[in-house]
Amino acid sequence: MISLLMTTVSLGLVDSLNPFGVSMQFVLQGLVKKKWYIWFYIVATGVANMIGGLLAYFGLFNVVFEGFNYLLVNYQPIVVTLELVLAFGLGAFVVYQMIQPKQTDMSAALVKVRSVSPTALVMIGGGAAISELVTALPYFAFLAVLFSQNLSPLVVMMILVIYNVLYTAPLIALFMVYHFANQQFDRLYAYIQQLIGRFSDILTPLVIALIAIFLVYHSVSQLIV
Repeated sequence: MISLLMTTVSLGLVDSLNPFGVSMQFVLQGLVKKKWYIWFYIVATGVANMIGGLLAYFGLFNVVFEGFNYLLVNYQPIVVTLELVLAFGLGAFVVYQMIQPKQTDMSAALVKVRSVSPTALVMIGGGAAISELVTALPYFAFLAVLFSQNLSPLVVMMILVIYNVLYTAPLIALFMVYHFANQQFDRLYAYIQQLIGRFSDILTPLVIALIAIFLVYHSVSQLIV
């Protein structure tokens, strides 16, 4: 058990050196109305990472994939229709974003930028953790060690909690630094806000359009096959 704890601590600390998650929080901290809102992002990141580990350990990924395949085989018209409807909705949103009047009042724009809600932070944190699971080599090594152990579900849960607390440790540390030295970050965050305002009008519609195109492609390919 001691060797397992040492492995958990070492791999958890290695996995915590995650430039994407840290840089994402670095940006988000300056875009929330209240400092403590960033905890929604931190907790969501850790919880999503832990859920991914639980799904992998207990083999629930196969259940999810089999469930999706079952829906696709037995309810193909409904699934395809939902995909097309979602793609149409996303396309309409992109068009709306392109034709709506642009915000010219900088103060109003900054207020809008600083309105990142807790719900959005949870979604961003969860999405970031999920996207990182694909390349999380330390996490996979840690799960491989767990697979080789004969552990009860309760012990597995406790080990995963320890791992993911360590995984989010840099995010917690970054919050503490910002909390006690936020004035030093104001100038940098002002520059980041300018960059966000400059590129968000392009990147957001582009990403949504790509998702819509994928949904159309997937639904049409299912109909052809």
